[in-house]
Amino acid sequence: MAETGRLLQAARSPVGLSSATARAYAASWRAFVRTQPADSDFPVGTTAVAAWLEARAKAGRPRQSLVVDRAALTAWCAANGEGLDVALPTKQVRRTGAGVDAASLLAVARRCGPDLSGLRDRVLLLLAAALDIGAEALARLTIEDITDTTDGMTVALLRPRSGRHQLRRLRRRRDPAVCPVRHWAAWRDAAQLRWGAAFRGIDVHGTVGDPLSVPGIRFVLDRALGRLDRPAHRARRTKSGSPPESSVRAAARRCTMRAAPDWVQTTLTVSGPVDAVARFRVAAQGPGIIPWQVDFDYEQARLLAPMAGKGAQAATLARLLREASERLHRIALQHQAAGTPACAFDLHRLVPVPGPILEAGADSRAAAAWLQAHWGTLLPLRRVEVEAPRDQRARRSARLVYRFWSAEWTPWQALERVRTNWPELVFDIRPQYARAGTGKTADAA
Repeated sequence: MAETGRLLQAARSPVGLSSATARAYAASWRAFVRTQPADSDFPVGTTAVAAWLEARAKAGRPRQSLVVDRAALTAWCAANGEGLDVALPTKQVRRTGAGVDAASLLAVARRCGPDLSGLRDRVLLLLAAALDIGAEALARLTIEDITDTTDGMTVALLRPRSGRHQLRRLRRRRDPAVCPVRHWAAWRDAAQLRWGAAFRGIDVHGTVGDPLSVPGIRFVLDRALGRLDRPAHRARRTKSGSPPESSVRAAARRCTMRAAPDWVQTTLTVSGPVDAVARFRVAAQGPGIIPWQVDFDYEQARLLAPMAGKGAQAATLARLLREASERLHRIALQHQAAGTPACAFDLHRLVPVPGPILEAGADSRAAAAWLQAHWGTLLPLRRVEVEAPRDQRARRSARLVYRFWSAEWTPWQALERVRTNWPELVFDIRPQYARAGTGKTADAA
């Protein structure tokens, strides 16, 4: 008989289970309790359990995991005197390429705001639902791929494997709130898009910037869907016939690997009086690094954590990685202290990162927020080149031409700060967005 009145948060745990099963059941029970009111008590009832399982199924939880969830709730309720007999959800919800069912995408699209970011997010959600595509296909869309028709529009989706375009026709819907045709036209006109990528980033001032990369579109979709805390996608399995990777090496690669950013090439022309240009050239030179303060004891522990169960070789590998990182960091700090002019356009020299941000570390949220707000990019510039073309007709003025690569975005915020600090100079900024397939990247440095 169920213990009527006992709070769910004070429920007795089931006994006689293995440690792994007990942990899995406890995780499912805690997830269920979090969705219930704080004062909920036994008996739970089959209705609440069935509704919770249905919600998990709509969120895309695999059926095998739903079986574990049902078994967990049955065991916990049985330990507290309540018998449950709940069937699994039978309706299979079709998930789109964005990993969510179309109904959820349409519901979220209705809640997007009327500002420029809301227009963009709404179009992303509606196209993902209507075309059944994910972030990769959305990032490949360009203005030229979308053509207006009399009753809607035609979208040419590029298939990477074949290199061909598949035409998809979308008609105007009766409900304007979820019509991708109307909202695409609204976003295109509001952002004044004429060519290039269909979806762009928007800064805090409402200015349309660089094209959104695949991680950027995933972030926008996850933010709109409220799933920013979901785990990262699993890596692809090794193809049959290829040599297997050792467990220690795989664990070390997983804990040290980061997603490679997209790199944008930019040409910056600085012109003005000869003496001012000369002073700016000297002031902009630096080692081209950010002197983060790193706790290497913590880094070694972080590297060891995912492979600690692999034995002594895992500890040795973590120690060697820590020593190599510490040696490189020491060399970088020496160049920073000596003022080595290895980089002709050092953002840290022009817009210095404050001390508290350096102490927080490169992986902190505060550092990412500061760099995004004051630099516009999260990494130092790469492949910086500078030229000083001479013009005999203009003897009182000089000109510098910088070419560099920046991660994900052109550093608009930093360049605006530099323009304010050097009012006697003229800055001409020209990003160069390479088309897909050109093969140009900053990693070649």
